[in-house]
Amino acid sequence: MSAVRTTRPRAAARAAAAVALLVLGATACAGTGTDSGSGAAKKGGAEPVRVISGHPYAVDSSPEAALAFPLNENVFEGTVVKTRPDVYAKDVLDDGSTFEVVYTPVVVRVDEVHKGGLKKGAEVVLRSMGGTADGVRYEIEEAPAKNVFTKGASLVVFGSTYEAVDSESAPALTPNFLYREAGDTVVDATYADGAHDGGPAARADRAKFLGELRSLDGHSAS
Repeated sequence: MSAVRTTRPRAAARAAAAVALLVLGATACAGTGTDSGSGAAKKGGAEPVRVISGHPYAVDSSPEAALAFPLNENVFEGTVVKTRPDVYAKDVLDDGSTFEVVYTPVVVRVDEVHKGGLKKGAEVVLRSMGGTADGVRYEIEEAPAKNVFTKGASLVVFGSTYEAVDSESAPALTPNFLYREAGDTVVDATYADGAHDGGPAARADRAKFLGELRSLDGHSAS
């Protein structure tokens, strides 16, 4: 496939920063959270948890689609350094409504930059969507599995703008597409359950894939 077709509805009232918090970034998926009210009480008699479910629209996440997607602001190879406790984030949209999520901050060292202004060697934060914080549980199926972000894992990230939304104190980046390196291959990890259509996750030759990545930065593919 030479290009990706987005399936999210247009919403002119959404601010760019709010869109960045949509599951899998500003473009690969979209949707609003559905508040299902208070869930079961936590162990020990603590306050009940309010559950919000994300409902994105999955799109093709094949290597060809990820490489061709025009709204990837940052594309880089990185290594997972650590994860931090889950964070609740809320953004106020242009129409006055709010968008709420919970995510796990994943600290990743940037090993090679292929697109965007990130610096090699810098540590950046990825938003791994889903989790529980501040009395809110955010549930989402169409997102990378948490175990993809194991310490030391080598990733290829196609991401949004690196910025903070209203309630965040520091910038973070939401993956549009995510690939993990496994030996001489790279494996699509954008969705926890395989490909966007329910099939097996796509695999690609690592050397060829990284060569095509280099072409994003104006270098010749090897």
